[in-house]
Amino acid sequence: YQAMNICILAKYGNGGTITDPPTANCGGKSLSGAAKQVHWYGNCKQGNSKEAACCSNAELLKSGFDWNKFSKGNSCRGDSDKDRVLGKVECDFGAPPPPGYNSNGAWPMTWCHPMNAACAALGVKDNLCGECTSWGSGGFMLSEPKAGL
Repeated sequence: YQAMNICILAKYGNGGTITDPPTANCGGKSLSGAAKQVHWYGNCKQGNSKEAACCSNAELLKSGFDWNKFSKGNSCRGDSDKDRVLGKVECDFGAPPPPGYNSNGAWPMTWCHPMNAACAALGVKDNLCGECTSWGSGGFMLSEPKAGL
């Protein structure tokens, strides 16, 4: 659920109202993006209700969720772990993925593409510092291969 949840954050913003949930086609890649970055804890099993409040992969988020509540590092307790983070995230809200789509996928705090008209036209509330590209039919991709998302 981690990539789907990141796409929820991008489309609806922190604490937003989810009107159209993402599909399982969402995904991300590190693209040799930014190394040694603080990241949200996401290394838990999907469906792990005990870690749902602290792990970004435990379950699909509901409207109003505050991303500041997710733990940072490698456990629900939080720690100082830093890892390589995503350079690209692909978000699908019902549109077919583009040719060549693939996924595998944490989070940096360095350089940022500004929100622009392309992002706004896609309905993106938070571009997560990435450049917005439309897939058509409501799907989009955010990417920043050098600094990561």
